[in-house]
Amino acid sequence: MFMNDFYSHSVKNEDLQSNTKQVKSVARTVDLLLLFADSRRYLTLQDISEMMNLPKSSTFELVNTMVQKGILELKNSGRKTYGLSLLAFEIGSAAVADLGVIDIARPYLQELNRVTGGTVFLGTENRGKIVYLDRAEDLSLVKADAKIGSRRDLHSTSLGKAMLYAYPDDLILKLLGPEPYPANTPLTKTTSFAVLQDARISRERGFAVDDREDGPNMYCIGSVLRNHRNEPVASISVSSLVNQITESKKRFIADKVKEAALQISRQLGFCGEFLY
Repeated sequence: MFMNDFYSHSVKNEDLQSNTKQVKSVARTVDLLLLFADSRRYLTLQDISEMMNLPKSSTFELVNTMVQKGILELKNSGRKTYGLSLLAFEIGSAAVADLGVIDIARPYLQELNRVTGGTVFLGTENRGKIVYLDRAEDLSLVKADAKIGSRRDLHSTSLGKAMLYAYPDDLILKLLGPEPYPANTPLTKTTSFAVLQDARISRERGFAVDDREDGPNMYCIGSVLRNHRNEPVASISVSSLVNQITESKKRFIADKVKEAALQISRQLGFCGEFLY
């Protein structure tokens, strides 16, 4: 009887130790995901080891496991830097949907489509790109070609600029990387000077503009969406054919975009008066 009790006690202790190790492993995994989400840059094993205060061996095992599971990926084999994968983004997108950004924004997108006749988009920044989350185009005369889930440059699209310009100037430059930036049309702003000047103007007027900078025939107006912590979480835009938009219609669309963006942000808990 004594031996059976001793064996049972030993097994329980082993199970407890195993569970404790598993809990610590889960906690470290979550901490690592948060580290990448907050850092906004790719990290080496040394970076991760120092920032998480982990031994290098433990860091390697943790990162290697997450690479095998498809959550992290090697971004630069020469520098040995790691970053979040597309799978991590898909999980994050599902979380965004669960938080209600898409559901909250959708009726406003549809109303913007109705009153402007343009294609209306919802997007968010991810790894230095704007990712298209939703669109409304039932009443659009011409359909814009951006698809849900596609990624475009931040500095050339109004959807991207709208969110990009909500960040401080130093973060804008960090997200865009080394200049010159990609020129999608002859009108694309490709230098930090031009981008920051455009950011200043956009903040002052309360909306961003893509005037044939991402495509040769489109004129687009966008605005950021903010949450209850005043953080930029997404953006919206209206796209129109440049040869069919007058100055008065530009002003009309800009007013409607700003109004819708503020209303959506209010639904997300934003309490400020201005989005920029």
